[in-house]
Amino acid sequence: MDPKPVKGCEDDYPQDFARRMAVFGVLRDAARSYGFEEVSTPALETIETLTKKAGEEMKQQLFVLEKKGSEQLGLRFDLTVPLTRVFIGRQKELPKPVKWFALDRMWRYEAPQKGRQREFYQLSVELFGSDRPEADAEVINLAIDCLKAFGLTAKDVQLRLNNRKVLEGLVAGIAGKNAVEGVIRIIDKKGKIREQEFIDGLLALSLDQQQAKKILEISGISGACDFVLAKLETLSLGAEAQAGLEELRAVVPLIPADFVTLDLSLARGLAYYTGNVFEVFDRTGEFRAILGGGRYDDLVGLFGGEKEAATGFAIGYSTLSLLLAKKGLLPAPTLGPEYFIAVLGNAQAVFALELAAKIRRSGFSAVTDVMGRKLDKQLKYANAVKAKRLIVIGPQEEQAGLVRVKDMQSGAETERRVADF
Repeated sequence: MDPKPVKGCEDDYPQDFARRMAVFGVLRDAARSYGFEEVSTPALETIETLTKKAGEEMKQQLFVLEKKGSEQLGLRFDLTVPLTRVFIGRQKELPKPVKWFALDRMWRYEAPQKGRQREFYQLSVELFGSDRPEADAEVINLAIDCLKAFGLTAKDVQLRLNNRKVLEGLVAGIAGKNAVEGVIRIIDKKGKIREQEFIDGLLALSLDQQQAKKILEISGISGACDFVLAKLETLSLGAEAQAGLEELRAVVPLIPADFVTLDLSLARGLAYYTGNVFEVFDRTGEFRAILGGGRYDDLVGLFGGEKEAATGFAIGYSTLSLLLAKKGLLPAPTLGPEYFIAVLGNAQAVFALELAAKIRRSGFSAVTDVMGRKLDKQLKYANAVKAKRLIVIGPQEEQAGLVRVKDMQSGAETERRVADF
């Protein structure tokens, strides 16, 4: 048997798992500090649900299960779609806004690379019920605060903000409405391809050279918020783009300017975004997007609910952990039992078990030797598993009901009565 996991998946040994849980703890605390409540959904969804509003690229990445009877099921590729389904189930009775988050694993069939796995974890934050700029600002500010909670600053990361109405309106004005979807798909790849490939991709959509150059020009507009907003004022904006500009104007004063850049090339690949969209990247550009999100006001209605405004974002653990590791900001994993109880001989085994049980009833973890090893081997094991405190029991300790507790980090020892544990 090959001990390696499936390609694009990872095994978590105790230290890996503990570190991931430490990162998750920081993210959970940040979300709860804004009043978001944690929910959970099944890993399985119907193919109809998963493909309701997925782009063609996403459909190709679905893990589809073998059809059983009349059911065709697949593994979720994100959490926004299933959380929207859950919201619709109680849409009328839930007080608005509904503020939920989920932190779980999902799956996409794609080529594994640095920061991208086939099985991966994300924090997904969703806010249903408000179309106001304050709602957009809340999820953006929470996204930034999630990163700040690890010690990342505006010198480390940059939030790129755009608006789909602005982008789609400008593209439609240059290339026509029928070309919008194809053009935006190419704009979404702009940072990953050469300029000539970008132009050739547009020409392949039947745009002429002048139209392609205009698309290249507008997609290159980025910079400080005030600069880009002023630049947009000089462009010929239709009604759709103008509406998007007003949405940007409304949210920009509510979010921290030092973290934010307006970038008209930002499209967000998923097909359900309708308004402000954003992604966060490290300033060096070494990693892919750390997080991304935006407004998706049509999704609830598309899934059969009453039309409801919604906005949110997701943070991927894989890329976030790479960035934190590079910056030396990964939370230290909590490993090892509070107490390791070593015995000098088998005669004290029962007493050691009784003491361990007493310690556990007090709310602490305790480990005893289960291998029948000599004392030196037990002490070596206690160090290996990073026990925080050591107790050695012999006939004298059992008879007196007194033990010495050694702090494994400082080496300090204290005497305690067994009855006091």
